[in-house]
Amino acid sequence: MTTSPTNVLPVNVALLAALVVFVGASAFSIFGAEGQETGAEGLSTEETFAAGNADRVEQPIAFSHAHHVGEVGIDCQFCHAYARRGPVAGIPSVQRCAGCHEVVLSERPEIVKVLTYWENEEPIPWVRVHDLPDHVRFSHKPHIRAGVNCSDCHGDVGTMEAAVQVESLSMGWCLDCHKEREASRDCLICHY
Repeated sequence: MTTSPTNVLPVNVALLAALVVFVGASAFSIFGAEGQETGAEGLSTEETFAAGNADRVEQPIAFSHAHHVGEVGIDCQFCHAYARRGPVAGIPSVQRCAGCHEVVLSERPEIVKVLTYWENEEPIPWVRVHDLPDHVRFSHKPHIRAGVNCSDCHGDVGTMEAAVQVESLSMGWCLDCHKEREASRDCLICHY
């Protein structure tokens, strides 16, 4: 039996529909009806993730969030100024750091490193702690506008010496939050 060009399109559509159903069923079985993944020993994926990934990422400067946020009281958005304006929160520029530290505590060894980057007109090569897959289109801006606190996703950074990822930021984790807040769970919100 030969397939004529007029029969090819319905066959392709049927195959695509079957693939979508299969992927959807697989996602449902992985994430469950509530979007909650489970890992080893009955812990949620988030609990497993936090327990196994609370290791500190080695950064070029020993920057203390606990000092800057917890003790000094600097708001997250002072250094991560792009969070309220766009998709990424942004890693502070060396200019932002030097703006304070050319005057404040400028003789301390870690501050001297910051000022050396500034004098050499080089960015500080911070190592990214939170990173999403390329197929996810996350924007901080609508989350900030909706009143989501930084700590809801990033943990209590104000008590951390170095930032660590405490939530998995998995699809199921995000969907749980959207469901709880009655926010859209349309696929195109995050995958466009």
